[in-house]
Amino acid sequence: MKVFCQTAIAFVLLLATLLTACGPKPTAISTDQPELAAFVQLVLPARIEIQRYWTRPVNLAGSGAPDALEVIVSAYDSVGDSTKLVGKLNFELYTRRPASSDRLERRIGFWTVALDSKEALMRHWDSLARFYRFELQLPEPPLAPGRYILLVRLIIPGEKHLQDEYEFEYPPKARPPTGPQG
Repeated sequence: MKVFCQTAIAFVLLLATLLTACGPKPTAISTDQPELAAFVQLVLPARIEIQRYWTRPVNLAGSGAPDALEVIVSAYDSVGDSTKLVGKLNFELYTRRPASSDRLERRIGFWTVALDSKEALMRHWDSLARFYRFELQLPEPPLAPGRYILLVRLIIPGEKHLQDEYEFEYPPKARPPTGPQG
């Protein structure tokens, strides 16, 4: 019995060693090497963009009044192709100060989303629209009527920060009719 237990333990240890030795290992990329640094610069986001037609106040609780923002963001690499949105995103929502060069008035909300794993990327990726979707719960709902500025900042470790902003009005003003009236 003792020999059987020793053999079983040896087999389990051998199996564990083989499984860990054969598994995929993460690729370590050192940006100290110029060719690797240039490669990394090609695939990292060089520009982010808030998708203005789809970003809007929404109601998540079912009460009818907006209690969140649905923000749609895309990322583009240095040649303008869509790329992964990796890093940390900071979202800031401000009221718009009327008739002033300092447009940011009161900050209504601040949200941070880390996009540092496959799970985080997949949680926000909308494969149909091919953009990243974020539902940001307002700290003090509902959103009051007014003019707002949304800032989105992407922070990539060791890289510059990328930013985009979107100014919108809630509720949107009705557009005047166009074309001949009849």
